[in-house]
Amino acid sequence: MINSISPLIGTHREALKAESRFNRYILVGAMLAALMAFSIFLMTFFGDYPLPVGERIFANNPERILGASNFFVATAIGTALKMWRTRQTRIKLLIAEAFIRENDEDTGMRLLLEPMFGAGVWKGARVKPMEGI
Repeated sequence: MINSISPLIGTHREALKAESRFNRYILVGAMLAALMAFSIFLMTFFGDYPLPVGERIFANNPERILGASNFFVATAIGTALKMWRTRQTRIKLLIAEAFIRENDEDTGMRLLLEPMFGAGVWKGARVKPMEGI
């Protein structure tokens, strides 16, 4: 039973890897969009309207483009945090899969259950929880 979980863990880890790749594209795009929007804000703020319609749209209210810049910055931050959490999960899955393959199913299952049930899965265990993973 427990050995049949190992391929499932590997499949889930690969899905997390693909999701992380997609998030990387979102992060780079959001950072570039935030940089571009903020530079347009600065140029508009100092009276140089870089867009053909910029003077008409932003002349009286350059804070509109600043709001767009803030949106892209928040998107980049959220994506970076999601990537960090996904990477942590992938590492835990890799370690749990290694424990299961080395016939230490108890530790492997506790690692898999820890995100759902918290550190309580380690109470009464013969091994200590893995800190920092």
